[in-house]
Amino acid sequence: MTQVVLPEINFLETDAQKLVTDIISTYENLEGRKLAQADPLRLIFLTCASVITKQNVAINDAAKQNLLYYARGNVLKHKGAEFDTPILEATAATTTLRMHLSAPLSSSRIIKAGELLATSNEGVIFFVSTHDAVIETTDLFVDINLKCTVAGPEGNDFSIGEINSLVKPLPYIDRVENITVSAGGAYEEDEESYRNRIFLAPEKLSNAGPTGAYEYYARSASPLISDIFVDSPQPGYVNISVLLKNGELPSEEIIQLIYEKVNARDVRPLTDFITVSAPEIVTYDLDVVYYIETNAVDKEIIHKNVEKAIEDYAKWQSSKHGRDINPSKLISDCYKAGAKRIDVRSPNFMAINKRQVAVIENKTVTFGGLEDD
Repeated sequence: MTQVVLPEINFLETDAQKLVTDIISTYENLEGRKLAQADPLRLIFLTCASVITKQNVAINDAAKQNLLYYARGNVLKHKGAEFDTPILEATAATTTLRMHLSAPLSSSRIIKAGELLATSNEGVIFFVSTHDAVIETTDLFVDINLKCTVAGPEGNDFSIGEINSLVKPLPYIDRVENITVSAGGAYEEDEESYRNRIFLAPEKLSNAGPTGAYEYYARSASPLISDIFVDSPQPGYVNISVLLKNGELPSEEIIQLIYEKVNARDVRPLTDFITVSAPEIVTYDLDVVYYIETNAVDKEIIHKNVEKAIEDYAKWQSSKHGRDINPSKLISDCYKAGAKRIDVRSPNFMAINKRQVAVIENKTVTFGGLEDD
Protein backbone atom coordinates (compact mmCIF):
# COMPACT_ATOMS: atom_id res chain seq x y z
CA MET A 1 0.00 0.00 0.00
CA THR A 2 1.29 3.46 -0.88
CA GLN A 3 1.84 5.42 2.30
CA VAL A 4 0.08 8.79 2.24
CA VAL A 5 1.63 11.58 4.31
CA LEU A 6 -1.18 13.79 5.55
CA PRO A 7 -0.83 17.20 7.21
CA GLU A 8 -1.99 17.77 10.77
CA ILE A 9 -5.47 19.26 10.87
CA ASN A 10 -7.44 21.15 13.55
CA PHE A 11 -10.97 22.44 13.28
CA LEU A 12 -10.94 24.69 16.37
CA GLU A 13 -8.33 26.67 18.26
CA THR A 14 -7.01 24.67 21.22
CA ASP A 15 -4.19 26.96 22.38
CA ALA A 16 -5.38 28.40 25.72
CA GLN A 17 -3.03 31.39 25.58
CA LYS A 18 -4.28 32.42 22.14
CA LEU A 19 -7.86 32.20 23.34
CA VAL A 20 -7.07 34.38 26.38
CA THR A 21 -5.37 36.95 24.15
CA ASP A 22 -8.29 36.98 21.71
CA ILE A 23 -10.91 37.40 24.44
CA ILE A 24 -9.03 40.20 26.21
CA SER A 25 -8.14 42.06 23.01
CA THR A 26 -11.75 41.83 21.80
CA TYR A 27 -13.00 43.29 25.11
CA GLU A 28 -10.37 46.03 25.10
CA ASN A 29 -11.26 47.04 21.54
CA LEU A 30 -14.96 47.19 22.34
CA GLU A 31 -14.56 49.07 25.63
CA GLY A 32 -11.65 51.23 24.54
CA ARG A 33 -9.54 50.57 27.64
CA LYS A 34 -6.68 48.33 28.74
CA LEU A 35 -7.17 45.68 31.42
CA ALA A 36 -4.67 45.78 34.27
CA GLN A 37 -2.99 42.54 35.30
CA ALA A 38 -4.99 42.50 38.56
CA ASP A 39 -8.29 43.54 36.98
CA PRO A 40 -11.08 41.16 38.15
CA LEU A 41 -12.35 40.98 34.55
CA ARG A 42 -9.01 39.49 33.46
CA LEU A 43 -9.50 36.68 36.00
CA ILE A 44 -13.02 36.07 34.68
CA PHE A 45 -11.74 35.97 31.09
CA LEU A 46 -9.00 33.51 32.11
CA THR A 47 -11.66 31.24 33.55
CA CYS A 48 -13.79 31.52 30.42
CA ALA A 49 -10.78 30.76 28.21
CA SER A 50 -10.04 27.63 30.25
CA VAL A 51 -13.61 26.35 29.79
CA ILE A 52 -13.67 27.21 26.08
CA THR A 53 -10.30 25.49 25.56
CA LYS A 54 -11.57 22.25 27.11
CA GLN A 55 -14.70 22.38 24.97
CA ASN A 56 -12.69 23.11 21.83
CA VAL A 57 -10.36 20.19 22.53
CA ALA A 58 -13.33 17.82 22.89
CA ILE A 59 -15.13 19.18 19.82
CA ASN A 60 -11.92 19.19 17.80
CA ASP A 61 -11.22 15.57 18.72
CA ALA A 62 -14.76 14.51 17.80
CA ALA A 63 -14.56 16.33 14.46
CA LYS A 64 -11.15 14.85 13.62
CA GLN A 65 -12.44 11.34 14.21
CA ASN A 66 -14.70 11.77 11.19
CA LEU A 67 -11.45 11.38 9.24
CA LEU A 68 -10.01 7.87 8.91
CA TYR A 69 -6.51 9.04 9.83
CA TYR A 70 -7.68 10.08 13.33
CA ALA A 71 -10.54 7.62 13.97
CA ARG A 72 -10.08 5.21 16.86
CA GLY A 73 -12.01 2.77 19.02
CA ASN A 74 -15.68 2.33 18.16
CA VAL A 75 -15.55 5.28 15.76
CA LEU A 76 -12.94 3.42 13.72
CA LYS A 77 -15.17 0.33 13.68
CA HIS A 78 -18.04 2.46 12.35
CA LYS A 79 -15.71 3.80 9.64
CA GLY A 80 -14.91 0.21 8.74
CA ALA A 81 -18.61 -0.65 8.58
CA GLU A 82 -19.07 2.08 5.95
CA PHE A 83 -16.71 0.09 3.70
CA ASP A 84 -18.03 -3.35 4.70
CA THR A 85 -14.71 -4.01 6.44
CA PRO A 86 -15.24 -5.28 10.00
CA ILE A 87 -12.30 -5.51 12.38
CA LEU A 88 -10.61 -8.91 12.48
CA GLU A 89 -11.54 -10.61 15.73
CA ALA A 90 -9.12 -12.56 17.90
CA THR A 91 -8.21 -15.94 16.44
CA ALA A 92 -7.17 -19.23 18.05
CA ALA A 93 -3.98 -21.13 17.21
CA THR A 94 -4.29 -24.25 15.07
CA THR A 95 -2.18 -27.34 14.56
CA THR A 96 -2.41 -30.88 13.20
CA LEU A 97 -2.50 -33.79 15.65
CA ARG A 98 -1.44 -37.27 14.61
CA MET A 99 -3.10 -40.05 16.63
CA HIS A 100 -1.21 -43.35 16.45
CA LEU A 101 -3.30 -46.50 16.92
CA SER A 102 -2.07 -49.27 19.17
CA ALA A 103 -3.60 -51.81 16.76
CA PRO A 104 -5.96 -51.74 13.74
CA LEU A 105 -9.60 -51.32 14.73
CA SER A 106 -12.23 -53.97 14.22
CA SER A 107 -14.73 -51.28 13.18
CA SER A 108 -14.56 -47.65 12.19
CA ARG A 109 -14.67 -44.93 14.85
CA ILE A 110 -15.63 -41.28 14.62
CA ILE A 111 -14.03 -38.41 16.52
CA LYS A 112 -16.51 -35.57 16.35
CA ALA A 113 -15.78 -31.91 15.67
CA GLY A 114 -15.52 -29.85 18.84
CA GLU A 115 -14.33 -32.74 20.98
CA LEU A 116 -11.74 -31.70 23.58
CA LEU A 117 -8.74 -33.72 22.53
CA ALA A 118 -5.22 -32.75 23.38
CA THR A 119 -2.98 -30.68 25.59
CA SER A 120 0.71 -30.20 26.29
CA ASN A 121 2.62 -31.72 29.18
CA GLU A 122 1.78 -28.72 31.34
CA GLY A 123 -1.94 -29.26 30.77
CA VAL A 124 -2.72 -25.53 30.70
CA ILE A 125 -3.62 -24.98 27.03
CA PHE A 126 -6.22 -27.23 25.42
CA PHE A 127 -7.09 -27.99 21.79
CA VAL A 128 -10.31 -29.26 20.22
CA SER A 129 -10.94 -30.98 16.91
CA THR A 130 -12.27 -28.74 14.13
CA HIS A 131 -13.85 -31.46 11.97
CA ASP A 132 -15.29 -34.95 12.14
CA ALA A 133 -12.52 -37.52 11.68
CA VAL A 134 -13.15 -41.14 10.76
CA ILE A 135 -10.66 -43.83 11.79
CA GLU A 136 -10.95 -46.69 9.32
CA THR A 137 -10.08 -50.31 10.08
CA THR A 138 -7.07 -50.08 7.78
CA ASP A 139 -5.58 -46.99 9.46
CA LEU A 140 -2.47 -47.06 11.61
CA PHE A 141 -2.84 -43.36 12.43
CA VAL A 142 -5.19 -40.48 11.75
CA ASP A 143 -4.44 -36.74 11.39
CA ILE A 144 -6.88 -34.27 12.93
CA ASN A 145 -6.90 -30.50 12.68
CA LEU A 146 -7.04 -28.88 16.11
CA LYS A 147 -7.92 -25.40 17.35
CA CYS A 148 -6.92 -23.88 20.68
CA THR A 149 -9.78 -23.27 23.10
CA VAL A 150 -8.38 -19.81 23.91
CA ALA A 151 -8.38 -17.07 21.27
CA GLY A 152 -5.08 -15.20 21.16
CA PRO A 153 -1.38 -16.03 20.92
CA GLU A 154 -1.35 -18.30 24.00
CA GLY A 155 -1.67 -21.41 21.84
CA ASN A 156 1.13 -20.46 19.42
CA ASP A 157 4.63 -21.91 19.11
CA PHE A 158 4.12 -25.39 20.52
CA SER A 159 6.90 -27.24 18.71
CA ILE A 160 6.39 -30.54 16.92
CA GLY A 161 5.67 -33.31 19.42
CA GLU A 162 5.02 -30.94 22.34
CA ILE A 163 1.23 -31.42 22.26
CA ASN A 164 1.27 -35.06 23.27
CA SER A 165 -1.47 -35.79 25.81
CA LEU A 166 -5.09 -36.74 25.31
CA VAL A 167 -7.59 -35.06 27.59
CA LYS A 168 -9.67 -38.25 27.61
CA PRO A 169 -7.47 -41.30 27.02
CA LEU A 170 -8.76 -43.65 24.33
CA PRO A 171 -7.96 -47.37 24.67
CA TYR A 172 -7.17 -47.82 20.98
CA ILE A 173 -4.76 -44.82 20.79
CA ASP A 174 -1.13 -45.59 21.62
CA ARG A 175 0.23 -42.03 21.51
CA VAL A 176 -0.45 -38.60 20.02
CA GLU A 177 1.75 -35.78 18.77
CA ASN A 178 1.34 -32.53 16.88
CA ILE A 179 3.09 -32.75 13.52
CA THR A 180 3.00 -29.00 12.82
CA VAL A 181 4.05 -26.07 14.99
CA SER A 182 0.92 -24.45 16.41
CA ALA A 183 0.34 -21.00 14.92
CA GLY A 184 -2.29 -18.48 13.88
CA GLY A 185 -3.45 -17.31 17.31
CA ALA A 186 -3.76 -13.53 17.56
CA TYR A 187 -5.47 -10.79 19.52
CA GLU A 188 -8.05 -8.57 17.87
CA GLU A 189 -6.59 -6.60 14.97
CA ASP A 190 -4.70 -3.53 16.14
CA GLU A 191 -6.01 -0.14 15.09
CA GLU A 192 -3.13 0.76 12.77
CA SER A 193 -3.52 -2.44 10.73
CA TYR A 194 -7.30 -2.00 10.71
CA ARG A 195 -6.97 1.60 9.54
CA ASN A 196 -4.71 0.48 6.69
CA ARG A 197 -7.23 -2.16 5.60
CA ILE A 198 -10.06 0.37 5.59
CA PHE A 199 -7.86 2.61 3.45
CA LEU A 200 -7.47 -0.31 1.04
CA ALA A 201 -11.17 -1.26 1.11
CA PRO A 202 -12.19 0.63 -2.09
CA GLU A 203 -9.84 -1.73 -3.96
CA LYS A 204 -12.26 -4.60 -3.32
CA LEU A 205 -14.87 -2.96 -5.54
CA SER A 206 -12.97 -4.89 -8.18
CA ASN A 207 -12.31 -8.58 -7.68
CA ALA A 208 -8.70 -9.39 -6.84
CA GLY A 209 -7.11 -8.23 -10.09
CA PRO A 210 -5.35 -5.01 -9.03
CA THR A 211 -2.40 -5.21 -6.68
CA GLY A 212 -4.31 -3.30 -3.98
CA ALA A 213 -7.24 -5.72 -4.15
CA TYR A 214 -5.00 -8.75 -3.65
CA GLU A 215 -3.34 -6.95 -0.74
CA TYR A 216 -6.71 -6.11 0.82
CA TYR A 217 -8.03 -9.68 0.66
CA ALA A 218 -4.73 -11.17 1.82
CA ARG A 219 -4.58 -8.83 4.83
CA SER A 220 -8.14 -9.80 5.71
CA ALA A 221 -7.07 -13.40 6.37
CA SER A 222 -5.39 -12.80 9.75
CA PRO A 223 -4.62 -9.95 12.18
CA LEU A 224 -1.08 -11.34 12.44
CA ILE A 225 -0.17 -10.10 8.95
CA SER A 226 1.99 -6.97 8.86
CA ASP A 227 3.34 -6.77 5.30
CA ILE A 228 2.24 -8.07 1.89
CA PHE A 229 4.06 -7.97 -1.43
CA VAL A 230 2.06 -8.80 -4.57
CA ASP A 231 3.93 -9.54 -7.77
CA SER A 232 3.07 -10.85 -11.24
CA PRO A 233 6.21 -12.27 -12.87
CA GLN A 234 4.25 -13.12 -16.01
CA PRO A 235 0.67 -12.62 -17.23
CA GLY A 236 -1.82 -14.80 -15.39
CA TYR A 237 0.53 -15.65 -12.50
CA VAL A 238 0.28 -13.87 -9.13
CA ASN A 239 2.77 -14.34 -6.30
CA ILE A 240 1.78 -13.13 -2.83
CA SER A 241 4.57 -12.90 -0.27
CA VAL A 242 3.65 -12.54 3.41
CA LEU A 243 5.32 -11.31 6.60
CA LEU A 244 3.82 -11.41 10.09
CA LYS A 245 4.24 -8.92 12.92
CA ASN A 246 7.78 -8.46 14.30
CA GLY A 247 9.20 -9.90 11.11
CA GLU A 248 8.04 -13.47 11.79
CA LEU A 249 7.62 -15.79 8.82
CA PRO A 250 4.15 -17.26 8.18
CA SER A 251 3.38 -20.87 9.08
CA GLU A 252 1.79 -23.24 6.59
CA GLU A 253 -1.55 -22.69 8.33
CA ILE A 254 -1.37 -18.93 7.81
CA ILE A 255 -0.29 -19.39 4.19
CA GLN A 256 -3.27 -21.70 3.64
CA LEU A 257 -5.66 -19.18 5.22
CA ILE A 258 -4.44 -16.45 2.88
CA TYR A 259 -4.61 -18.75 -0.13
CA GLU A 260 -8.21 -19.68 0.64
CA LYS A 261 -9.09 -16.01 1.05
CA VAL A 262 -7.63 -14.80 -2.25
CA ASN A 263 -8.57 -17.95 -4.19
CA ALA A 264 -12.30 -17.71 -3.42
CA ARG A 265 -14.47 -17.88 -6.56
CA ASP A 266 -15.88 -14.40 -5.97
CA VAL A 267 -12.40 -12.92 -5.44
CA ARG A 268 -9.90 -14.45 -7.86
CA PRO A 269 -10.13 -13.68 -11.59
CA LEU A 270 -10.54 -16.97 -13.48
CA THR A 271 -7.34 -16.38 -15.44
CA ASP A 272 -5.08 -15.92 -12.40
CA PHE A 273 -2.89 -18.67 -10.99
CA ILE A 274 -2.00 -17.75 -7.40
CA THR A 275 0.83 -18.79 -5.12
CA VAL A 276 1.21 -17.64 -1.50
CA SER A 277 4.53 -17.98 0.29
CA ALA A 278 6.99 -16.51 2.73
CA PRO A 279 9.54 -14.11 1.20
CA GLU A 280 12.99 -15.20 0.09
CA ILE A 281 15.35 -14.95 3.06
CA VAL A 282 18.59 -12.96 2.87
CA THR A 283 20.65 -13.65 5.98
CA TYR A 284 23.19 -11.35 7.56
CA ASP A 285 25.35 -11.35 10.67
CA LEU A 286 25.00 -8.62 13.27
CA ASP A 287 28.25 -7.83 15.09
CA VAL A 288 28.16 -4.60 17.11
CA VAL A 289 30.45 -3.08 19.76
CA TYR A 290 29.09 -0.09 21.66
CA TYR A 291 30.72 2.31 24.10
CA ILE A 292 29.28 4.55 26.82
CA GLU A 293 30.64 7.90 27.93
CA THR A 294 32.60 7.76 31.20
CA ASN A 295 30.69 10.66 32.75
CA ALA A 296 27.24 9.35 31.77
CA VAL A 297 24.92 9.54 34.78
CA ASP A 298 22.61 6.57 34.11
CA LYS A 299 24.94 3.97 32.63
CA GLU A 300 22.63 1.02 33.45
CA ILE A 301 19.71 2.71 31.73
CA ILE A 302 21.89 3.43 28.70
CA HIS A 303 22.95 -0.24 28.61
CA LYS A 304 19.30 -1.32 28.53
CA ASN A 305 18.31 1.32 25.99
CA VAL A 306 21.13 0.43 23.60
CA GLU A 307 20.42 -3.31 23.87
CA LYS A 308 16.74 -2.61 23.15
CA ALA A 309 17.63 -0.34 20.22
CA ILE A 310 19.66 -3.16 18.68
CA GLU A 311 16.83 -5.64 19.24
CA ASP A 312 14.29 -3.21 17.74
CA TYR A 313 16.58 -2.66 14.75
CA ALA A 314 16.62 -6.39 14.05
CA LYS A 315 12.80 -6.46 14.09
CA TRP A 316 12.62 -3.33 11.93
CA GLN A 317 15.03 -4.80 9.40
CA SER A 318 13.02 -8.01 9.01
CA SER A 319 9.51 -6.54 9.15
CA LYS A 320 9.15 -5.33 5.54
CA HIS A 321 9.76 -6.76 2.08
CA GLY A 322 12.62 -5.22 0.16
CA ARG A 323 14.03 -3.24 3.09
CA ASP A 324 17.74 -2.75 2.41
CA ILE A 325 20.17 -3.92 5.08
CA ASN A 326 21.08 -0.52 6.47
CA PRO A 327 23.64 -0.22 9.30
CA SER A 328 23.21 3.58 9.30
CA LYS A 329 19.78 3.08 10.84
CA LEU A 330 21.33 0.93 13.59
CA ILE A 331 23.99 3.53 14.37
CA SER A 332 21.37 6.31 14.55
CA ASP A 333 19.13 4.30 16.88
CA CYS A 334 22.03 3.46 19.22
CA TYR A 335 23.10 7.12 19.42
CA LYS A 336 19.53 8.08 20.31
CA ALA A 337 19.60 5.40 23.02
CA GLY A 338 22.60 7.11 24.64
CA ALA A 339 25.64 5.29 23.24
CA LYS A 340 28.82 7.35 22.93
CA ARG A 341 30.25 5.36 19.98
CA ILE A 342 29.11 2.46 17.81
CA ASP A 343 31.39 0.10 15.94
CA VAL A 344 29.29 -1.91 13.46
CA ARG A 345 31.56 -4.68 12.22
CA SER A 346 28.69 -6.34 10.40
CA PRO A 347 26.51 -5.92 8.41
CA ASN A 348 27.59 -3.69 5.56
CA PHE A 349 24.95 -1.97 3.47
CA MET A 350 23.22 -4.34 1.06
CA ALA A 351 20.34 -3.62 -1.32
CA ILE A 352 17.72 -6.36 -1.54
CA ASN A 353 14.79 -6.74 -3.92
CA LYS A 354 11.08 -6.55 -3.17
CA ARG A 355 10.66 -10.33 -2.95
CA GLN A 356 13.26 -10.65 -0.21
CA VAL A 357 13.52 -9.93 3.50
CA ALA A 358 16.66 -9.57 5.61
CA VAL A 359 16.91 -11.87 8.63
CA ILE A 360 19.70 -12.16 11.24
CA GLU A 361 21.64 -15.44 11.21
CA ASN A 362 24.27 -14.73 13.90
CA LYS A 363 24.06 -11.94 16.47
CA THR A 364 26.95 -10.62 18.57
CA VAL A 365 26.51 -7.54 20.77
CA THR A 366 29.50 -6.45 22.87
CA PHE A 367 29.91 -3.68 25.41
CA GLY A 368 33.28 -2.16 24.57
CA GLY A 369 33.65 -0.18 27.81
CA LEU A 370 33.68 3.46 28.88
CA GLU A 371 35.26 6.29 26.90
CA ASP A 372 35.89 9.95 27.64
CA ASP A 373 34.08 12.45 25.49
